[in-house]
Amino acid sequence: MRFLRAAALSVLLLPLIAIPARTASATAIPARTASAAAIPAQTASATAIPAPKASAATRPAGATSTASAKPKPTPVSGQTPYMGWNTYFGLGGDPTEAEVKSIADFMAHQGLRDAGYRIIWIDGNWAAPTPRNTEGELVADPARFPSGLGALTRYLHDRGFQAGIYTDAGPYIPGQCGLGSHGHYRDDVRQFARWGFDALKADWLCGRVAGLDPESTFRELAAEVDKSPRPMFLNICNPVSSDWGGGPYPPEALSTWSYTYAPEIARSWRTYTDVGLVDPTPQWQYQWVLRNMDVNAYHPAATGPGHFNDPDYLVPMRPMPGGGTELTFDESKTQLGMWALMSAPLVIGSDPRTLPPKMIEALRNPEIIAVDQDPLVRQGVKVGDPTATTQVWSKTLTGTGNRAVALLNRGDTAQPITVDFGDVALGGTVRVRDLWLRADAGRFTGSYTTTVPAHGVAMLRLSGTDDVTGTDLGPAIDSPAVGGGRVFARAVDGTVREHVGGRWSGLGRRITGQPAAYASAGGRIDLFVRGVEGRVWQRALVDGRWGAWSDLGGPVADAPSVAFTGPGRWTVFARGNDGLIRTRGPNTGWTSIGGPNGRGVHGRPGAAIDATGAVHVAVRHRTDEVWERVYANGTWSDWQNLSGTVSGSPTLLAAAGRVYMFAVAADNRLWQRNFVGGAWGGWFQRSEFATGEIQGAIGAEPGPDGSASVVLRGVDGHIHRTML
Repeated sequence: MRFLRAAALSVLLLPLIAIPARTASATAIPARTASAAAIPAQTASATAIPAPKASAATRPAGATSTASAKPKPTPVSGQTPYMGWNTYFGLGGDPTEAEVKSIADFMAHQGLRDAGYRIIWIDGNWAAPTPRNTEGELVADPARFPSGLGALTRYLHDRGFQAGIYTDAGPYIPGQCGLGSHGHYRDDVRQFARWGFDALKADWLCGRVAGLDPESTFRELAAEVDKSPRPMFLNICNPVSSDWGGGPYPPEALSTWSYTYAPEIARSWRTYTDVGLVDPTPQWQYQWVLRNMDVNAYHPAATGPGHFNDPDYLVPMRPMPGGGTELTFDESKTQLGMWALMSAPLVIGSDPRTLPPKMIEALRNPEIIAVDQDPLVRQGVKVGDPTATTQVWSKTLTGTGNRAVALLNRGDTAQPITVDFGDVALGGTVRVRDLWLRADAGRFTGSYTTTVPAHGVAMLRLSGTDDVTGTDLGPAIDSPAVGGGRVFARAVDGTVREHVGGRWSGLGRRITGQPAAYASAGGRIDLFVRGVEGRVWQRALVDGRWGAWSDLGGPVADAPSVAFTGPGRWTVFARGNDGLIRTRGPNTGWTSIGGPNGRGVHGRPGAAIDATGAVHVAVRHRTDEVWERVYANGTWSDWQNLSGTVSGSPTLLAAAGRVYMFAVAADNRLWQRNFVGGAWGGWFQRSEFATGEIQGAIGAEPGPDGSASVVLRGVDGHIHRTML
C-alpha cells in the first residue's frame, strides 16, 4: 500500500490552514510612522571602557519517443535556483520507471528542459515494500522500476537531465514513511551516488515521529552528502507546521525554523508545509499557494547564491477528474511569477503532459525565468499593500536601475494596481516591460498602473535610474564608515580608501567587510578594519598624518566594531570563526563574550557607549532578531532579545546622551530604535529610504543637535552621505 504524506497529518483539513503566528524568535519589526526630526541633545558621559571579561487524474498520452538532442547536464554546483520536475504531485505518489521516462521525453520535446527545467526528481514510494535487503542496502521496487535506478539515471543523463532521489532523514518506521536513512547515512549516500543521482531530498516524516532534533539530524546527513563520491546537493524538507498532529512542537522542530541553520548545509530548505495535497483540492489550493508564499517571505536574507528558501513545488493547472483544473491559468501564473520573484527553486509538481499549451508556454517564458535566475539571487520583498487585497513586490536585478516588480491581486475581482517608482528606489523616466506579454509597455514618470485579473499577477521589469538618498561619493563594494567627516570604504580593488576633500585616496591595506572609524579631540581619527587574512588592524590619523598599521590579532570572521571613548580607551568586538563574539582592548588579548543562547551570530556586531558609560553590544542572531549584551559596573549582563526581523548587521551610535540602533529589516528598508533613559524604545521605519535602497549596514557618527551623519552603500553600488 502506498504511503502518502497526508497519512502523517492527523488534523482536520480546513479551507485555509492557518499560518502560525511568528514566535518570539521571529518577531517582525512593527510598522510605525517614521519621524525624521532631529533628536534633542543631551549631555553625554565619556567614561573609559574597561576590557570585558570572558563569559560563559486521467492523463492524455505523452510523448514516448526519445529526445534527439542530448546536451550535457548542467553541473549541480550552480549558484542560481535549480529548476526541474518532481514526481510527487504529478504521479499521485506512485512513480514508475515508464512514467518518469515518458515525462522526461515530453519535457525535452516541449522545450522545458532547454528552458532550464533539468532535474527529474523521484520523490517518495520508489522503494520496495521492504525497503532494505538482508545486507542493509536500499532496494527499489522491482515492479515499478524493473531496470533499476542506475539505468534510469543513465537514461536521464543521456537526455540532458540531472536526477534527484528521495529519502527520509529519520529511521524507517512502517506506516509513517516509505523509507528512512537514519543510521545509514554514509551507506545510503554512497548508494545514491553509485546509482548516479545528483541531488537528494531529505524528508522529515519518520524523523518527526522518532522525536529527533531536525538541526542536528540534518547536519549529520549533510556531512555525508558533502563527502559523497559523486557531487550531490541536499534539499531539506521538514514540512512540519504548528497545525500538524502530534504537537505541540517547539519552534526548533518546525519548518519555519530551518532557515536558521539550513543555509550552511543545504542547497535549499522548505519554509513551510506542503503547498497542496496529492489529490487536487480546487477550493483551497490558491489560498495554500498564498499561504506558502507569505511564510516564505519571513526571512528573505536566508536566500543567496547557492542557497534558497523553498516554498514547495509549482502545481499549475492540475486536471480535475470531472473536468476543469485545480488552479486557473491566472492562479498558476501567479504561483510561477511569485516563486520567480522570490528566487525560489522552480520545480514543476503537476504532470506536464496534462498541461495546456498556454501553460507550457508560460512555464518556458524566458523573461520570467530570468527573474528567478538573476545572478544576484536576491529574494524579492513586499513593498506595500495599496488595498486590502492588492500588493506590490520588488526584486533588485543585476545591473543598475533594474527591478522586477510583481503587482499581485489576491482578490476575487480584477483591480488596478500602481507601482510608484520612488518606492523601489527608481527616479526619472522608467521603461516598463510586461514580462508575460514579453513586450514593452512604454516609458513612464513617477508611477505605472495596470489592471490585474482576479487572483493574478502582473510581472514587470522596470529599467530606470537608481535613486538613492544623499550625496553620491562614488563606487565601493562594501558598507562604509564615517569618522571626523571622512568616509571610509572598501574600494573595487579590495583596499580600504578614504574620501576627503572631494576625492578618494588609498590607505594601503586589503580588507573585507565594513571599516569602523572614530573621531576624537584634535582631529584624530582611529580606523579599524579586518584584513583579508582575518586579523584586525588599527591605524590612526594624528596631526593630519596617518601612522602605521597596528596588528590587533585575530582570527575574526567579519568586520569589527568598537566601543570608543578616546585614544587608548576602546574595546574592539568582532565575530570569531566559531560565530561567537570576541573582544579585546588596547592592552588585553582576545577573549569571548559568547553569543545568545551560546549560539553563533551573523555579520558584524554593533557597539556603543551610553551616557552612563555602559557598553552596549548588539548582534544579529541566527533567528534574524537583534540581541544585546551590556557591560556596566564591571559586569556583563545576560544576552537580551531586542526583537525585530533584520536582514543585516545592526549599527549602534551614541549621540546626545542616547544610543541609536539602525538596521535594514526583512522588508529591505531601514529601521531605527533608540535607547533613552535606560530603556529601548520601539522600532520605527525611516521613511527617507525606499525598499532595497540600502545595501548592507550603514555607518554613522554624531551630527549637530542629536542628528546622525549617515553613510551608506546604495543599490547603485555607490557610497552616499546624508543626515538623519
